[in-house]
Amino acid sequence: MTQTPTPIIGLQFDRSPLSTQPIFRRFLMDLPREMTPVPDPTDPVVALARRSWEDRTRAEYLGVLIVHHFHGLLVDLNAPADLQELALVMLLQEQRHAAACNHAAITLGGTGEVGFEPQELLLVRTNEPLETQVWRMVLGTYCCGEVTALALIHHSIRALPKSPYRDILKRIAKDEVLHAAIGPQLVATYRAHRGPSWLPYPGDAAVRKIVMETQETMRARAVVEPDELAAFDDPDTAAKLKLLGVPDSKGFLEAYHRGINHAVPKTLARVGLVI
Repeated sequence: MTQTPTPIIGLQFDRSPLSTQPIFRRFLMDLPREMTPVPDPTDPVVALARRSWEDRTRAEYLGVLIVHHFHGLLVDLNAPADLQELALVMLLQEQRHAAACNHAAITLGGTGEVGFEPQELLLVRTNEPLETQVWRMVLGTYCCGEVTALALIHHSIRALPKSPYRDILKRIAKDEVLHAAIGPQLVATYRAHRGPSWLPYPGDAAVRKIVMETQETMRARAVVEPDELAAFDDPDTAAKLKLLGVPDSKGFLEAYHRGINHAVPKTLARVGLVI
C-alpha cells in the first residue's frame, strides 16, 4: 500500500506595515541592519546555510508554541505571578529569535516561508493532572531541552568566526540563559518546599524517570542532515558555511550529545538531584 505523504504547512514570517510606524517600531526588535543579501543565492553552499537558518527559525517558532502552552498551564494553576510573567518574557524572546533567524535565511535567498509538519504545530493537553503536565515541561523542555540548547549555542559561537550571523547567535544566547535556568531552579525550589504548594514535588524517582526518558528521546533525534555533515569534509565549503553561521556539523553533533549526557546531569546535580 502506498503511504500518503504528510502535507507540509507553510508559515510566512513577514512583517505588517505597522512595523514601519514609529509608535510601534520602538516596541519591536531591530533586525540586524548589517546583514545584506548574498550575491548568489543559488550557490549550493548558500542553499545549505539557508536551510540551516530556516531550521533554526522552525525550532525557535516551535519554542513560541511550547512557551505559550507552558504559560497557559501556569495561568490555569494560578502559579505565582512572577512565574507567569517570566513565561511571557520567554514567549516574546522565542518570537524574536524566530524573527532574527528568519531574517538571516532571507539574506541567504529565503522567501520568508518555513514549512512545518502538522503534528509539530499541535500541542494538546493530556488527561494527566495539570501539575504533572507542568512538571513534564519543567523537566523535559527546560531541564533537558533548554540546558542542552544553551550548551549548543555556546559551542556554535565558539566554533564560528566573527560575522553578522554569529552575532545573531550571540543575541539569542543572552536570552537562553533564562530558558536554561528556570527548569533547574523550579526543581530546586519545590524539591525543598514543605507544606501545601501549587506545584507539589513528585519525588526524586519520578523526576529521574522523566529526565532519563527525555534524554533517550533526544539521543535518538537526527539533528544534522547527512549532506550537511558531508559538506564539512571539504575545507573550502566548511569555511564558507562557517562564515554564514553554520558550525562544523560533526562538532555540533558531539556538542549536542555532550549537552544531553553531561550538561543536563551536571546542572541538576547543582540543585541536589543526581541522575
